Amino acid sequence: MAAVVAVAGCSASREYAVPAEVCGVPVEQAALEPLLPPGEKLEQSTHASRPGNPRCDLEVDKKSALRLTGDVISLNEDPIEIKNWQLDHPSKIVVGDDARVADATVLAVAACSYQGENRKFVAQAFPPEKTSDVGARREAMTRFMAAYFPAAKKAVGCAP
Repeated sequence: MAAVVAVAGCSASREYAVPAEVCGVPVEQAALEPLLPPGEKLEQSTHASRPGNPRCDLEVDKKSALRLTGDVISLNEDPIEIKNWQLDHPSKIVVGDDARVADATVLAVAACSYQGENRKFVAQAFPPEKTSDVGARREAMTRFMAAYFPAAKKAVGCAP
């Protein structure tokens, strides 16, 4: 029985390097690492991105590992209200001007200047890996968004 456990433990290792950037946005590796699953190869794609609407898909061994979205929106839109249906059991967190972490996603928003206009930038992360420890997952998503959000806002061209 011990040999089976050892073999199973080996198959659940991470053989790829945790990147220092996700789709061109710098991020602390220590903040990203807890959201990524074990596997052999990590790939990143921005195929669905448009100006003002960055998209980043991370796949490990051809399976979705993390999806990041960003949107520059008008000042009168409330992304927390609009995306409320995605926020199961939301808790307020301190990132940007307003942010929520839920069981399956984390979302942050901040006012900014985009192409000379007053707008808002909203970023959301969807890590598909389910864990039995929802508290640890929420903590990991919160740490990630705190590290990622300022760099993502800057990368999209939103100035404070």
